[in-house]
Amino acid sequence: MHMEHLRKIFNECNVSRLLGMEICEIREGFAKGKLTLKREHLNIHGNAHGGVIFAFADQIGGACGNSLGRKAVLVESSIQYLKGAATGETIYGEAALTYRGKKIGRIDVRVYNDRDDLIALVHQISYAGENERSSETK
Repeated sequence: MHMEHLRKIFNECNVSRLLGMEICEIREGFAKGKLTLKREHLNIHGNAHGGVIFAFADQIGGACGNSLGRKAVLVESSIQYLKGAATGETIYGEAALTYRGKKIGRIDVRVYNDRDDLIALVHQISYAGENERSSETK
């Protein structure tokens, strides 16, 4: 699979553009991204909304899961929020494949700030089909 193509389609995804997420790096079994928090990303307490953090981690995990050359989709996820993040902060996420079965994989995502403070830990289970991604041929 061509990693630059995969990075491009994840960065051009509607959700990425809406929230301002960027996938910075993809290699087999790994992805890294960033998001600079804006006022629109905040909850009523002035911290990053949990849904924004979750969507960010989901996007990075999706890039990681799809880096294996097969169409992969999320089937289950859990998140632990550990610290808040405020407007103007840039948060980063790193996703790593920690288990690879024939069709099921586990991806762990670490979300942190530029001081390396851990913001959230996310565990994802993904399902990968047999065929390569259909968008690769377009």
